Amino acid sequence: MIEDLNLFATQIITLWVVLEPVSHLSMFLSVTGHLDKAERRKAAAIGLSFAGLILVVFAVVGRLLLEAMGISIIAFQIAGGLILLLFSLSMIFTDGSSHGPVEVDGDRTAASVAVYPLAIPVVAGPGAILSVVLFSDNNRGSLEAQLVTLAALVTMMVVLLIVFWLGDYIVRAIGKSGANLLRRVMGILLAALSVNLVLNALQIWLGLPPI
Repeated sequence: MIEDLNLFATQIITLWVVLEPVSHLSMFLSVTGHLDKAERRKAAAIGLSFAGLILVVFAVVGRLLLEAMGISIIAFQIAGGLILLLFSLSMIFTDGSSHGPVEVDGDRTAASVAVYPLAIPVVAGPGAILSVVLFSDNNRGSLEAQLVTLAALVTMMVVLLIVFWLGDYIVRAIGKSGANLLRRVMGILLAALSVNLVLNALQIWLGLPPI
């Protein structure tokens, strides 16, 4: 029981850093800015449902997909770490007002925005997919551990849904400067996590002592 709680806490913390709610809230408000409040909440519910489903699929069969494609978990971990590092640098050095590939046309409906870009790539992006694949690989063969991973995923989707629904109030409470500060702090933590992923993969590949 204690081991399951520790595993759950570790995975929740990892997902919290990768799916940092305030940073994702700013992206959510950006891509749904043309929608009214009711449509925005609808987009949040649909988008997070799709994102959660995608992440669950990768958590269950992600390792098998990598093996079928001939991709080693070490290569995937290094690639994912580098992608996370680039994303973390954008969190640290940008003001969050522009999100590049996640910009959308103003006439898109809540349902279409929910699928792209909200579900993919905002929520179910490379970092989140990498995390759940690594979770499932580390815990292969243990049904309890797999259930803990699924519970952590569902918990984070619920947290994100609440944050998205209360987005206007949260932004009003912490202000733009507070949101920028939190995003940069999370960016630094994510940068450290991404470097750690790459170093751990290299350590395993080269047979070096643990870092």
